Amino acid sequence: MLAGLRKNAKIFIYIIAGAFILSMGIGGVTSIFIKKPYVAKIADKKIYYPEYSELMKTAYGNYIQGNPEEEITEQIVKQINDETWNSLVAQILYGNEIKRLHIKVTDQDVLEKLKNPPEDIRSIPQLQTEDKFDYNKYETILLENQEFANYLEQRYRANLPYEKLFEVIKSEAAITEEEVKQEYMDNNNNVDAKIIYFDPQKITDVEITDEEIQANYEENKEEYKRDPACKYKYIKVLLKPSDEDNFRYKTRIDSIYNLVLEGMDFAEAAILYSQGPSGPKGGDLGYFTKGRMVKEFEDAAFSLKKGGIAEPILTQFGWHIIKVYDIRKNAQGEDEIKASHILLKTEPSEVTSNNLEIIALDVYEKVIEKSIEEAAEDFAYEVSETREFFENAKYISGLGQQEELVNFAFKNKVGEIHEPLKLNNGDFLIAEISSKVGEHYQELSEVEGRIKRKIENKKKLEEVLVKAQEFETSYEPEQYFAKAKQENWDIIEATEITINKTIPKLRKDEILNQTMLNAKENELTKLIIGENGAYIASVVKRNEPDMEKFEQEKEKLIAQAQIKAENDHLNQWFIDLKEAANIEDNRSMYFE
Repeated sequence: MLAGLRKNAKIFIYIIAGAFILSMGIGGVTSIFIKKPYVAKIADKKIYYPEYSELMKTAYGNYIQGNPEEEITEQIVKQINDETWNSLVAQILYGNEIKRLHIKVTDQDVLEKLKNPPEDIRSIPQLQTEDKFDYNKYETILLENQEFANYLEQRYRANLPYEKLFEVIKSEAAITEEEVKQEYMDNNNNVDAKIIYFDPQKITDVEITDEEIQANYEENKEEYKRDPACKYKYIKVLLKPSDEDNFRYKTRIDSIYNLVLEGMDFAEAAILYSQGPSGPKGGDLGYFTKGRMVKEFEDAAFSLKKGGIAEPILTQFGWHIIKVYDIRKNAQGEDEIKASHILLKTEPSEVTSNNLEIIALDVYEKVIEKSIEEAAEDFAYEVSETREFFENAKYISGLGQQEELVNFAFKNKVGEIHEPLKLNNGDFLIAEISSKVGEHYQELSEVEGRIKRKIENKKKLEEVLVKAQEFETSYEPEQYFAKAKQENWDIIEATEITINKTIPKLRKDEILNQTMLNAKENELTKLIIGENGAYIASVVKRNEPDMEKFEQEKEKLIAQAQIKAENDHLNQWFIDLKEAANIEDNRSMYFE
């Protein structure tokens, strides 16, 4: 009996809005030269590697136990790591709030929970009669089985503080009858309409001068004011298979090649052996012309005759065996072939990865000794530069999520070099602070395209308004739709338009929506000058809100609105709680 109960009773993990689940996986520890001494800091509480690692190991075991047949991919490990992180953040922040609010659990609270078991307990087969929860069975087992009773008591004592916390927070949200009534009216006051849309984008002959761009820039310069910012110059030392790594895979690809030459069906071999995305389709790449594939692959493929199979070739993706099924000219007169391939990916060995650390250190020392440009030239690497980033940035262009580098840049001087940093994909990064500026304005060259589009859109809108006004005065109302079709203006039919609805093919325009809602059925509006263009609308049908129905459903609607308001408030409360906690996430420095 108890085994069945254990199997079916799923342990409750406190969550916010049912979003966090404590089922996780373990990642690998990265090797970097300087680490933060802690994995995370959440509301001033530091989480060190051993503690977080234990959480990951436990979670990984839980996931394996719950998904014994599932392959653990990198994506799943990342997902599990993120779920672990979210649960840990919630646990700490909730715990702090429980203490702050002096929330306690009494014996009476536990007894009330025992009297009213939740749905997962009610659904246990051993507690049901004819597929319905049997309270007498539940009560008997509760009295006779001390282990089960202890389990429930511990569970409730663990979970009740969080339930009480959530109830306190949700109680702060209040909804009034007037608010519910207004929302009901807004949602049920709608029209069906035919709309002539005078689209500014149909204006094509707009000219913009350099003088206009310069003047607009000067007039709106405060829009381009920026906080203090930094930039990095950097070298990426990429982790790639070495010649020895590639050679290790050569024997296997040769074996597959020999199987194909000996008569094994190529598509069958691709399904069995190919590691490329086309493998399940027999390696089929369809038809392609020159310039679509990497050079080594393309040279081999286009050198084959119809039915030919190329010897294994090596590209940046691994070893390939290529078979050409057809050769033809396409509609543009270009040569194109239909081919399939078998891909055997090559992976860097542990030795290669370890050697890369040594190379990264050599590059780093050369950067210190000479310069980043000279070091790159000596080792045949490229130097790149990031876009500017700000002190509160989470990401750096080209480098991804690198809060450690953001902090380093704002704490050090131009020319300071961060020690080699191992990235999640195994690459190493050597970065030098290349620029630091205080409050500043973006250069005109940086924002010129944006300004040009803004001026262009303004001119198009002005011109389309002139054309729309000429249209309105040139024709009788009964001619509008026929003439609009002749002049190639869009005619859009929309149904159930409310004040907040975005009409298909149009951006949201409350001026348009409100004007139509103010019109009567079968009424043709005057020219509407909206935010995104001009319109003339014919209201085909009007649907008024049924206030008698509202009165009948009022209590239910208020209850639903209250639940929504409480959940929205709870979610926003947690977002605000996280923002105020100054959370520092250093997982990327410890886990891949």
